[in-house]
Amino acid sequence: MKKQSLGPSQTGWALLLFLLILAAVMRFWQLGEWPPGLYRDEAHNGLDALAVLDGHHALFFTANNGREPAYIYLTALFVNLFGRTALAVRMGAAVVGTLTTWLVYKLADAWHGRSTAYFAAFVWAITLWPVHLSRIGLRTILLAPALAATFWLGTLAYRRQNRWLWLLAGLVYGVSFYTYLAARFTPVLLAAIGIYMLMMNRKRGLGDWAINFRKNPLIPQSPLLNRNTLWFGWGTAVALLPFAILTIQQPDLLLGRTGQVSILNQAVNGGDLWGTLWRNVGQALGMFLGQGDMILRHNPSGRPVFDWFMALPFLVGLGWSLKNWQRPSAMIGLLWTAVMLGPTILAADTPHFLRASGVLPGILILPAIGLARLWEGELIAGGVRKTAVFILATGSLTMTVRDYVNYNQSPDTGYLFEQAARTLAEQANEEAPGVDRFIDDRFWSGWPSIPFLVTNPNVHRFWPDAGLPPLTRMSQLFIWPHDTRDFIPPALPANALVWTETGPLTRGDLEPEPYPLYARYLIIAEPPILPPQASFDGQLTLHDAQLTSPAPQTVQVDLVWSADSPPSQPLAVFIHIISPEGTVAQNDGPPGSGNWPADWWRPGLLLHDRRILSLSEPFDPAQHQIIIGIYNAETGIRLPVIDPAGQIMGDSWELKIND
Repeated sequence: MKKQSLGPSQTGWALLLFLLILAAVMRFWQLGEWPPGLYRDEAHNGLDALAVLDGHHALFFTANNGREPAYIYLTALFVNLFGRTALAVRMGAAVVGTLTTWLVYKLADAWHGRSTAYFAAFVWAITLWPVHLSRIGLRTILLAPALAATFWLGTLAYRRQNRWLWLLAGLVYGVSFYTYLAARFTPVLLAAIGIYMLMMNRKRGLGDWAINFRKNPLIPQSPLLNRNTLWFGWGTAVALLPFAILTIQQPDLLLGRTGQVSILNQAVNGGDLWGTLWRNVGQALGMFLGQGDMILRHNPSGRPVFDWFMALPFLVGLGWSLKNWQRPSAMIGLLWTAVMLGPTILAADTPHFLRASGVLPGILILPAIGLARLWEGELIAGGVRKTAVFILATGSLTMTVRDYVNYNQSPDTGYLFEQAARTLAEQANEEAPGVDRFIDDRFWSGWPSIPFLVTNPNVHRFWPDAGLPPLTRMSQLFIWPHDTRDFIPPALPANALVWTETGPLTRGDLEPEPYPLYARYLIIAEPPILPPQASFDGQLTLHDAQLTSPAPQTVQVDLVWSADSPPSQPLAVFIHIISPEGTVAQNDGPPGSGNWPADWWRPGLLLHDRRILSLSEPFDPAQHQIIIGIYNAETGIRLPVIDPAGQIMGDSWELKIND
């Protein structure tokens, strides 16, 4: 028998190191910012990690429909190192996803040889599905390395009939149940593999196994069931014992979410169980080359697992495995995929890339087989074959990068990862000594990223029904803008300058249109004295107007208004930028951008009003004129402008740019 090498050559180690670096780059680049925001499931993991650091050590975390503990403990490690940040919540996924590259290599090497192993590691490193799972702070990513390690160690144990390897494989397999709920489907997979191996043993006989082993070292030497195999069971039992006891004591903790999404639930199957089942089977099988997960948080909506460049290698690998089904290394991979599609087939929203994650990394070995066959084939000249493989590999990498960049820059991705809530938390954390911050309880209890990310000790949670305390010093308010805000005026000082702005847009899963998540108010007690510049029909008085240009084609105008009493008509402020050719930009809207109701005006209050205007050409003070005015929002009639001397100046006021 030909002696096998003990490991890769120096070139092989260099290639494997390159693949690990590639996987790391794909997972760590902009990790804290891409995806934008911090989705509530990630934030719940962060909150539970804080509880772990406070001494709450659980086997199962019940919040957010219940979660297995492994990723939460891993997150606690990184939160302890990096603080309460999105990066810390996602760091564990990125580290695990990168290191899984090596496990995929070892598994593919054990099953199919060195060439396929390198390609399998590459496919894991650059395929968008595992890349994305490695960049979100969810427990899903842990199942793939647990299964890869189990099958790799199990393969070594089976060949060598080494009880300690069997024990280690069992321990790793038992640990997989602490990762993600799809692991509960793996006993079906092991049963299917066991039946297949027993059938092949009975068909061929032990003597044939030995002969085949000499021809192909990937085929085991001995029957499946023997004393050494029992060590796998012992290892599994030891690792699973605490979890099993908890399951017996509190079965509802572990089965609650499963019942909600199962197709056995009539709310899911709509009264047509078998129709739903067959439809889900078709959709699950179609996710590899047809239509993938439509849930935008899991995947660029509808993108299949394999892009155009990996489609051919995938089909070649699938065809080879079907043709060679009598080889355990081929058939186990097929069984792995077929069985571990079960969690998404038997639940809502098929294909669901989180529930289907149990097929990883097994399914990625199929295109690796196809690439290896093409690389090593003899029907086509070597240079052509290798060029084709290079084009397929680089093309797939390019498509992953392109699609993922576009995905993270899409506003919809930001909405569904709750980017606006993260922005609120970051603004609440901004350094400003002596400023009290008040956050509406609606945000604190409704968006888990806010209590996780907010670390400023000057932040106070308040309940609108109870109102705000008197705001005696500089304060910042984060208010839900879609309900009454009448609790704000009674809390304001007698004299104050109020800045207000509308927060970024958000949108929930079932909400058709985005809307502002919050309104932010900055209250400055005892503001500086600002003399009046112009009065608009005695209803609003302009005290200050400042111009800045944060970008060549952007103009920012900051206005300060006052009114002694509520205006008698609905008013809108307009700002026009005029060139010799006419109006080149304008901004119209109520004072305070809709965050300052008319009945809030009273003597002593100043309102800061910021307007941003975008031009199609660079702003030029020598060529552009800025005029400001107010009109009746119902009739469009402009209010006359009265200067401090009581003279009517027209129906607009010019901001002198050179002053």
